[in-house]
Amino acid sequence: MAKMNLMTAALLAAVSTVGCGADSQAEAAKVETAVVAAEAAAEKAPAKDPNEVAISVNGEKMTRGEIDATVKQIVATYGADASDEMKDEAAKQVAQQFMVSTALRMKAEKLGFTVTDADLKEQQEALMKRFAEMPSAPKTFDEHLAKDPRGLEKARAEFKTGVLIEKMLKAEVNAKVEKQDFTAEAQKMIDQITKSNADAENSSGDALKKINELKAELEKTPAAEKAAKFAELAKANSACPSGKKGGDLGEFGHGMMVPEFDKAAFELEVGQISDVVKTQFGYHLIMTTKKSEDKVQASHILIKAQTPQPVPTLDEVKSYLAKMESRKATRTFIMSVVQEADIKAADDFKVILPSPAAPAPAAK
Repeated sequence: MAKMNLMTAALLAAVSTVGCGADSQAEAAKVETAVVAAEAAAEKAPAKDPNEVAISVNGEKMTRGEIDATVKQIVATYGADASDEMKDEAAKQVAQQFMVSTALRMKAEKLGFTVTDADLKEQQEALMKRFAEMPSAPKTFDEHLAKDPRGLEKARAEFKTGVLIEKMLKAEVNAKVEKQDFTAEAQKMIDQITKSNADAENSSGDALKKINELKAELEKTPAAEKAAKFAELAKANSACPSGKKGGDLGEFGHGMMVPEFDKAAFELEVGQISDVVKTQFGYHLIMTTKKSEDKVQASHILIKAQTPQPVPTLDEVKSYLAKMESRKATRTFIMSVVQEADIKAADDFKVILPSPAAPAPAAK
């Protein structure tokens, strides 16, 4: 990345010093000289010390060498032809994962949470049960861990840390959410859906009335003028973008439109206008303008109508609200843990640091 920035800066500097009447060969020579100088400067830039601490969390450190080794393993495992920019991004992700998981692990240990063999066995069995439903599922837990590019030992330690963190989150976040009563909020959502469905029924009635009025107008139009009248009404009334082109949808084959529309368009004779056709989009009038054995060209007028939604049960909505609140509370908890940790990072890794916590309101 540094090499690319130096080259860009050199190019800009060279171009900015050339006047409008300068000789083109002289311009090229200056630019070429600047690029060569920039490349040489980039190549001479000292390599970063692999023993330098890239990031530390409450005194626990991760060096550049450790991050680079992990990135190298990831790239080798997936056979990726990674650019320097991609490797830099991967390095930041490795550092960020270390930052968050270390802060959470330390918080769990501080609160007195531990992981037992029974905890590990329960999580392993649950994981393998989920894998069993997937194609090419690993046959054993170790087979699953062996796929981790960081190696079996690190993968096993990371899994144990994950179990510890999940145990803390269940107690500190999920258990508190489960005590909340979402009945009133759930009922309010159901009432809103019910009202929306009533509005949709009214909208559907208005749309049907409108499409029938347009059909009646077309039926009164002389046969020689129907195509022009159809295009006029489509431009003035159709909710489809094709309305701007008089409703023309162009040519299409079987299966390219929703079934109800497809059936009507292919059954019509050229120049014939359909009865009202209802689809998931609303109400249509369709006119087939060209026809072959396997394709048609058609125009349509669309009047949209709202579609009533299924009304969920109270328990379903309460479960949904509890999950949403749990996710929100989990994000808030994790952020607060990371913000309160003593985190230090090298300059090129400071971008991953969390924003400082907002100050508490002053007591009155």
